[in-house]
This record gives sequence, structure tokens and C-alpha cells, in this order.
Amino acid sequence: MSRSGVVVVGSGFGGAVAALRLAEKGYDVTVVEAGRRFADADFARSPWQLHRLVWAPKLRMSGIVQVRARRRLLTLTGIGVGGGSLAYAGVHYRPQPEIFRAPGWDPSVDWQTELAPCYDLAERMLGTTTVPLPDGDIDGDIDIDGDTGGDAALRRVADDLRVTDTFHPTRVGVYFGSPGVPAADPYFAGRGPDRTGCTGCGHCLTGCRVGAKNTLVKNYLCLAEQLGARIRPRTTVTSLHPRPGGGWRLPTVRSDALIRRRGETLEADQVVLAAGAWGTVELLHRCRAAGILPGLSPALGTGTRTNREVPLAISDPGAQVGPGVVISSALRPDDQTLVQLARLGSKFHPLGAAFIPPVRRFGPHTALLFAMENADSGLTSHYRWGRMTFRPGEGPAEPVSLAAARAVAHRYAENVGGRTHVLWWGRLLRLPFTAHLLGGCPLGDDPDTSVADVHHRVHGHPDLHIVDASAVPTNLGCNPALTITAMAERALARWPTA
Repeated sequence: MSRSGVVVVGSGFGGAVAALRLAEKGYDVTVVEAGRRFADADFARSPWQLHRLVWAPKLRMSGIVQVRARRRLLTLTGIGVGGGSLAYAGVHYRPQPEIFRAPGWDPSVDWQTELAPCYDLAERMLGTTTVPLPDGDIDGDIDIDGDTGGDAALRRVADDLRVTDTFHPTRVGVYFGSPGVPAADPYFAGRGPDRTGCTGCGHCLTGCRVGAKNTLVKNYLCLAEQLGARIRPRTTVTSLHPRPGGGWRLPTVRSDALIRRRGETLEADQVVLAAGAWGTVELLHRCRAAGILPGLSPALGTGTRTNREVPLAISDPGAQVGPGVVISSALRPDDQTLVQLARLGSKFHPLGAAFIPPVRRFGPHTALLFAMENADSGLTSHYRWGRMTFRPGEGPAEPVSLAAARAVAHRYAENVGGRTHVLWWGRLLRLPFTAHLLGGCPLGDDPDTSVADVHHRVHGHPDLHIVDASAVPTNLGCNPALTITAMAERALARWPTA
């Protein structure tokens, strides 16, 4: 008896969970990834190796970050085997409990209760632990003394703003063994790859060459391949065609070809869409526009969200942010806002070139304050002239500045004797920015207001599933990787054995 075939489109947090859990259940799994496969040594050694940082095949660049600009939005998304985990900061947050009571979460489900064990499982799989801050311990008991270092400066800001009790070390998916020392797999009883202790270089965003960051290739995808799952890199699915009698045909092209010619057409009994809040939504828009899936919900594209993210920089040639993971500590200036300290390492991230100050001020002398707000706002995506565009949704506009974040940045600059800077797209273009695009495929029971049901099955197509950031219905006000993973674990747990 042949195994049921599943094609998973995308290898990020949703796709990696699908690959492992379905392989464990006996399905024949193929993962299709638009980007290339990276070993740790393949990541950029310096910021000038743009071909290893930016994904732009027509310019012969095959890096880990894809940059997209539209009239109302600038986004950064991860690309490559491992998806966003290659270029993310490795930060893992559980949203505040009230988030799950916000509009957008289908009220027929007790999301907080159902996701709680899924968060536990996601943290075990991703190796979540607390960042050990100076003079603190790995359990988060903090006693930062002295006048140097970015974490100490942020702690003083918390004191100044009278929110000391909100200051905390972040929880991250990083292996903090002996710095730079290889060790046998500490997570999966030797089934995973060897790891190397974090050296505190702060280069998490440009790709961890040390091998300390727990990217998806070191857990979910590694274990899935051991069970027989196949990963096809550099491959883009262009459309979804229902087969008579059930199942799907998926035409593909080579992602990095200068001239895209039709490639192999894959066959599948079921399809899991996990190409992210941009890739999944755009693919569905394209299929509906071509008349292939005319019955898709009119809610497609609604509730697209930026997580209300705003980055600010503080630079001073005389101040040192200090070593560490890229995002090591954070505070909450109010109930809705989270502000994190991010370091750029001894080299600057591609984002650094987007700041106003001279390049010489970047690296160890620059702190990036990354703010997120859980207030409501949203965009609606549409498909025009062969690409996805955005219009304002209901509610407030997406922010290019947050008052609470500016107050934290001002205090931080005072503490280190530096000055604040605004990114060019915020200053000149007034463009909202996000590295964590969410939504576009709401979940619910009503096909008029939701794209898929609460078990992530597309209305009218029960063998088509959506398991990625596009199913997250609200601004979380925190890094979404852990939530995407937990929601995927919940969805895949309901699949039967093949």
C-alpha cells in the first residue's frame, strides 16, 4: 500500500513542523523551498558579501533575506532551507494572555488553553532558554552592575521610566555551551547535529556561522529528513491545480533562473501551504486571479498585519554595546509596547546601510532598539498586474513611529551619550516596516469571513492546508516565531496517521 503524498510549500516555522510531524505519521513528504540550502560556513563573513545576505536572483544574489517594497509597506522575509529561522534573531516569546481574546481569534476555540502544550513542545524542539546576562544567571535572575554595555544601559532606562519590573533577559533558541567549543547534540539524544557554544558575536541576523543558533535545519527539518522527508531547494511553486477526483498538481520553476522556464509538475494527495504571510497569500491570490481556485474566500488578504514594528538606532563612537546574542534584553514602557535591545555585532547588518549616520558608527558602537506594539491595525492585500499590493484595512494605520519607543530611545541615548537615528524609509518615505509580516488568511467557521477553518483547512478544499504566519490573526506585540510554531503543532496534531 503506497503512502499518502504531501507537498509542503515552504520550510519555515510552519513548514518545518509539517515536514516532521507528517513524516512521523507515515506520510510521504516533499518540502519545496524557493531558496537555497546553507551550511553554517556558507553564511556571510562580512556585510559586503551581499550575495550571501540578500535574495535577488536576477542580480546573482542568493542570500537569506528577501526585501520587498510596496506603496504602503516595506518587508524583510527569510528565504532558504529553514525559512525565517536563518535570518531571525532567535527570540522566543509567548504573547500576553489578553492577545488570545482579541478580535480575530475565532471564539469557538480556547486558543490560550489549546496552545499552551504546543508552546511547551515548540520550546523543547527549538531549544528555548534564557539569555545569560552579565552578573546574572541563565534562569533570569538579573543583577547588572557597572556603567558599560547595552543591557546595563537598557536597565537604567527601565529605572528612569519607572518600569524596572518589566526589564528582562530574552528567551532565545541558542545553544549556550562553552563558547566556540563543539559538542555532541544536546537536544535530541544524539539524533541532531553537533552544536557549538555561542560566542556572543551578535551576528545572528546575518546567519550564524558558529552553529549556536537553533535554526530549523538543526531540529525539525533534520529529524524530518532522517524519517524520509525530501527537501527540494531553489524551487518555486507557481500555482495549485485541483486534480479530478482529489489531490493536486503543482507546477514549479527554478527560483534562481534568470529566465524562468516551466519545471517539473509535482503531484500530491494533500498540500500544506507554509510559504509565509507573503508567499502563501500571494500564491492564493494568483490562483484566484487565474480562475484556478475561484471559490476562495473573499476574506483572502484581509487582516494583514505588520506587528506594528518600529526600529530606532542609537550610535556613539565612544560607547560599546558589548558582546552577546543579537537581542539580549527588553523592557515594556507600557502595557502594549515591547522594546528590545539589538546589537549589530562587529559588522553591521544590511539594515545598517539604511541608517542616516556614517558607516563608521555602526557595529559595536550602535544599538538598535526594536519596538513592537500589540494595538490593532491592519492592511488588506490585493493582486494587481501580477503582484501583491496593499490597501489600508479597518482601524488605525500602520505606524512609522511609536511614542513609547521614542521615549525609550531618547533615554537610552542620554545614558550612553549618543544620538538617535531614524531609518530612511521612515524619515523620507513614511513607509511602515516589518520583519514579521502576519495574517492574510483568517481562520474561522464562516467562509465569508475566513479563508480556512480552525483546523487550518481551506474552505471548500479540505486537502489544502495553511500552516504559517498568514494564519496569525492579530498583532502579537512580540516576536512571532514561537507562536507560528505552536499553531503549526496544534494543526498537525489533528492529522490522522497515514
